[in-house]
Amino acid sequence: MAWDRTASPYVGIHIASLLPRDWEITLVHEAVRDVDLEMDVEAVFLSTMDYAAGHTRWLAQEFRARGVKVIIGGLYPTVNPSYFADVADAVVAGEAEGALPSVIADLKRGRLEPLYRSPGPADLAALPVPRYDLVETRFRAPMSYEATRGCPFACSFCILSALPSPYRRRPIPRVVRDLRAVPASWSWTQRRNLVLWDNNLGADREYCRELCEALVPLKLWWGTQTSIDTITKESARLLGRAGCRVVYIGLESLSQGSLAASNKRHNQVRKYKEKIGWLHSNGVLVMSFFLLGLDGDTRAYIEELPGLIDDIGVDIPIFSFPAPLEGTPFRRELEQAGRLLPGDLNGAMDGSALVFRPRDISPDELELAYYTCMRRTHHPLRAARRVLRHSTSQLSTLVMAGYTNGHYTAFERALARRGIQRIRQRGPWPGPAFSAPQVASLPRLTMPDAESPAPL
Repeated sequence: MAWDRTASPYVGIHIASLLPRDWEITLVHEAVRDVDLEMDVEAVFLSTMDYAAGHTRWLAQEFRARGVKVIIGGLYPTVNPSYFADVADAVVAGEAEGALPSVIADLKRGRLEPLYRSPGPADLAALPVPRYDLVETRFRAPMSYEATRGCPFACSFCILSALPSPYRRRPIPRVVRDLRAVPASWSWTQRRNLVLWDNNLGADREYCRELCEALVPLKLWWGTQTSIDTITKESARLLGRAGCRVVYIGLESLSQGSLAASNKRHNQVRKYKEKIGWLHSNGVLVMSFFLLGLDGDTRAYIEELPGLIDDIGVDIPIFSFPAPLEGTPFRRELEQAGRLLPGDLNGAMDGSALVFRPRDISPDELELAYYTCMRRTHHPLRAARRVLRHSTSQLSTLVMAGYTNGHYTAFERALARRGIQRIRQRGPWPGPAFSAPQVASLPRLTMPDAESPAPL
């Protein structure tokens, strides 16, 4: 499997904090190491999303064959709990905090129910300190946290549109308490770097301002996620002063029509460049996904996209096909229009496989334009220019720009090369006769050897 030691195991250390303290717990994060199927355990808690659902089923079957109790939760089990009904002793639908007390009590009695539903949104003020002691220090970014939960928007392709819940904030004194609880045994860089896995940290402007002020004395370098509408001159200044060095912003598209079709009208393309400039002025890098194949995208738009991205100043551009996640309005629209490939789509939900017929461009044209766009955007000279625009910034920003661009340039170009190889092996886009399992069975897009640069 492909390991990514920059990934932070927040779900694991959070769920572990909700379990009895007298239990012996082992945290395994598969982005870093494979699961030992022979480990000596009585119960296994698995958290999963759609693209890993098939793998999760396999893990559950392997452990249950040995008599180990298996409890499965996460985003995908919440929208489709029946998918795991035959392989799990219990499925948890909804936020774990409300359901776990019953799961734990029943597990102790040896009588698990097949399905547990959370009674409602969790109270973030009542959450304990994450189990940082369980984190393997081989992680490059082991300190991860969640200050807020939810998002006020409902973009049609986002999983949160299928799981509506109120936007909540953890009390700032609790945030500071938890971040100060990181073990002193961790290295200086591990204690200094933080990832806030919030869906939209800046949605509550006043809370974000107070949080930034509280983080200043901690002297951390951190990254988070917010929506572009939350960026003002003042919020950019506060983020930079508090130590934020990279912010993920879901720009998604530079086509206003495509954004409107995705219920993302709060994104105003004409304001992108100015707002990104405010972040750059305060030493904050901008990472963004661009979804290619939204309704409204044309071949001409995709061909222009590398230059458009250069113009607005995104530092770390990443590309994906829109994934028709189960339960989302985007998925329902495609199903109703007969534009979705048949079969189990889970194995193709990582964004690297096209599993629906786009509206304004042919599938074959979209696939080729997609991979060409990736190679052009991540040409080494373009990546170098993205780094050098921060040559007069503070050292931490320049180092972050160099590291992230080096990593994503290699990864995105590798993805493009393997994608083109996969298209050649498969032939023309399959259309309705080609099932999603067949798409998923094609060679995975893992990192190959280095390749020669593509034209700018």
